[in-house]
Amino acid sequence: MITVTIAVKGSASDEFPADFAIVHFTHQFTAPARSEALAEGNAVVAQLRVTAAHAGGGVREMKVRSLRVEEMFNFVGPDHVREKSGWTALVAGELLVEPGDVPEVVAAINEVGVSITHISWHLDPDTEARAQRAVRRLAVADAADAANDFAMALGATLGRLNTLADPGLLGAASLQNIGRASWAGCPRRRGRQPRHAMREST
Repeated sequence: MITVTIAVKGSASDEFPADFAIVHFTHQFTAPARSEALAEGNAVVAQLRVTAAHAGGGVREMKVRSLRVEEMFNFVGPDHVREKSGWTALVAGELLVEPGDVPEVVAAINEVGVSITHISWHLDPDTEARAQRAVRRLAVADAADAANDFAMALGATLGRLNTLADPGLLGAASLQNIGRASWAGCPRRRGRQPRHAMREST
């Protein structure tokens, strides 16, 4: 009996609804004095906290990533003499929001005068773990189907599995070696979520 080793890759994707959204916001303004810029920045943060607390109850958490105050200068005349022109303050942060409450939260933030830079969609850790396992099982099944197709094309019967590996857990060298030694040596797991969920690929 002649034994032939078939190395294949399996791939799969699926879609999962998001568990929460991250609304990224920013607000920039100028003031004649540093103390005024800092005070207004703190006032904006305080107003955002009040707004988040009354925006439908769907805000899980508010995070202020930065409150930066910097002095500004103008360069005047042919000699480009530097002159002070006030202070600028930049507030940046994010709100973790339940998916169904995103429109209301965004509208409330816009009313405060704060800009939304972008919205990203995410899964909770336990949901993401379940999704990864589900997609991984689909990828393994896809690899098995591919190996069986090869065997049938050769007029042979698919034998036992030699080696199974997740590319996300191996380096390129290890993956290449294992791929040569197994019929389902390289199942590729790729989770693809819709626009309202986090994207993950391996």
